Amino acid sequence: MDTYPVSWAGFLLSFSSSPPPYTSFSSSTQERKIQTFSWEMKQSITNAKQLVQANHALLSTPKDIEEEEVEVVVIGSGFGGLSCAAMSAKYGRKTICVEAHDTAGGVAHPFSRYSKNDSKVPFQFDSGPSLISGLSSKSTNPLRQVLDAIDTADDVQWYKYNGWMVHDYADGKSFKLTTGDDGTFEKAIEEKAGREAREEFERFRDVMLASGGLTEVSGYIPPFALRGDVFVARSLLGYLFKFLTIGTKGLLLTGPFTLTMEKYQLTNPFLMKWFDYLAFALSGLDAAHTQAAPVSYTMGDLHRKGRMLDYPKGGMDSLIGALVKGLVKHGGELRLNSRVEQLILEETNGKACCKGVVLSDGTIIKATKGVVCNAPLWNMARIVSDSVPDETLSSSSSSSSSSILHAAVADIKKQAHEMEMTGSFMHLHLGIPKEGIPSDIEMHHSVLNFDVDIEQEQNLVIISIPTVADPSLAPEGYHIVHAYTAASENFKDWDRFLEQKEDSGKVGASPNSRTAREYSTQEGYEQLKTEKAEALWKAVEFIIPDIRERAAAEGSISIVGTPLTHRRYNQRFRGTYGPAPSPGNDVWNLPGCTTPIQGLLTCGDTCFPGIGLPGVAASGTIAANTLVDVETQLKLMRTLKSNGALQ
Repeated sequence: MDTYPVSWAGFLLSFSSSPPPYTSFSSSTQERKIQTFSWEMKQSITNAKQLVQANHALLSTPKDIEEEEVEVVVIGSGFGGLSCAAMSAKYGRKTICVEAHDTAGGVAHPFSRYSKNDSKVPFQFDSGPSLISGLSSKSTNPLRQVLDAIDTADDVQWYKYNGWMVHDYADGKSFKLTTGDDGTFEKAIEEKAGREAREEFERFRDVMLASGGLTEVSGYIPPFALRGDVFVARSLLGYLFKFLTIGTKGLLLTGPFTLTMEKYQLTNPFLMKWFDYLAFALSGLDAAHTQAAPVSYTMGDLHRKGRMLDYPKGGMDSLIGALVKGLVKHGGELRLNSRVEQLILEETNGKACCKGVVLSDGTIIKATKGVVCNAPLWNMARIVSDSVPDETLSSSSSSSSSSILHAAVADIKKQAHEMEMTGSFMHLHLGIPKEGIPSDIEMHHSVLNFDVDIEQEQNLVIISIPTVADPSLAPEGYHIVHAYTAASENFKDWDRFLEQKEDSGKVGASPNSRTAREYSTQEGYEQLKTEKAEALWKAVEFIIPDIRERAAAEGSISIVGTPLTHRRYNQRFRGTYGPAPSPGNDVWNLPGCTTPIQGLLTCGDTCFPGIGLPGVAASGTIAANTLVDVETQLKLMRTLKSNGALQ
């Protein structure tokens, strides 16, 4: 689930401590054939029509370039990277976003497959999150605010719906989380856990959603008002009163959600399990290790009057396309198949500085204003380490320049080493005939055992059927099903299939290359994949009992992805969902957007504010703000406020 902007109180309280050919999207390019995302399959398609239509940009192979210069380079086209790049271009910076994959979107990227029965209409899959809210209209959701800022919010059409199904293995019962305030969900709680549970939930909900309560306070400070330098004092001036009114609630919001439950006397056993589930769906962690801010905010998205969930028509591809279009519209460029091999690091005036990037094909792109890395901290640490010669790092009698670089690189590597991570994923992508499936089947489902620890491996399976919202995502007469275990897969089970028997932090090849998929040929891999996928099949059977027969029917598609698949296509260290609290801490203690290397910034889920589409969009916005002067930032804020896009 990705409905969770966080409170900026944590940032404010802690600020003071804080291979060719490649494909390019720009305003002057031409269409060409590309290969799309592949889950260990040799098939490919030759149609980029969906993305082209969405972003109104065309595909091309630009002329060979050995060296070029821009103002801002963004590494990675996840939602954090695209938000940063699009915002940077909006601010007038000459910006290039470089992506190792041949598809934009990061963990949320789309991919397509044709069945043997239909070579004209593909199954169009989402590889990542598909349960979102707060995007179909102007809101406090940071991703929506980015779309408003880059003038592409209206390019996405939305399917709105009122909740999802929850299926409990423990008692075999199912109930629906219905959004809004008409009492439907509260009635479901009573039927599930009794009248006392309902009354306790209603009291807790009312306290959280009250005027000045945690839900309201969690959205007080927009990321557009934040930046990673001392000028944040100026950009926040207009929110000074709100900041002051946060008061001690800031400590609650930045602490584990269990403290909020204790303070407001939520003790019902089922409700405590419910909020463990909700927290885990947001962060991959239980309520004792998830900050209160995202859970508090999400309660508003779910339980305020008239609230609905959103799904983009055309799938996540259309939402990604809106970000790409905004980047291109404002003069920026997205360059695919362009993996960063090294950063250009040097010492300037006694400081370690980043001056640009070197791609795997040798192309040098210099950045006069800065480089923003959307790769997770663990992967960035490997890139940074590879950017300094071994002799520089190991020399004890090196020059002061080398010592400065060494110290900065060592700081980043130490930070990465100390950052814990959540588990990985198993994925099941299906294209199945829908004849006989009820026409009113719900789009989203969670299947779990409430009597078991939410963090237990493979306990929670999340299922999406996006063709409920948009039948055009599949050939006529078919549904798409995506089931996955969220952040609960132990990567240690898969280490043995890697060449070095462990993850080095660097995939080192194009995701579609033979080298990148060598693990899939190792003895025992297919057997383990089949064993681990069983939990997914079982969960889907809870909803569609004959799913295996449907998946085996002629014209159907069945694709299983493992933590190694997730690592390979998403360039995620150990296939992780994201950061987890370090030893001795209850919740995340994430760094801001700046690093020990001047001119190198970060965005994404391993920096503030953390995991989730809204969170990473916020991080991209903060990094883009930091690369412009504060008056330019304030000017855009005034424009957004005048049209109602910013509170």
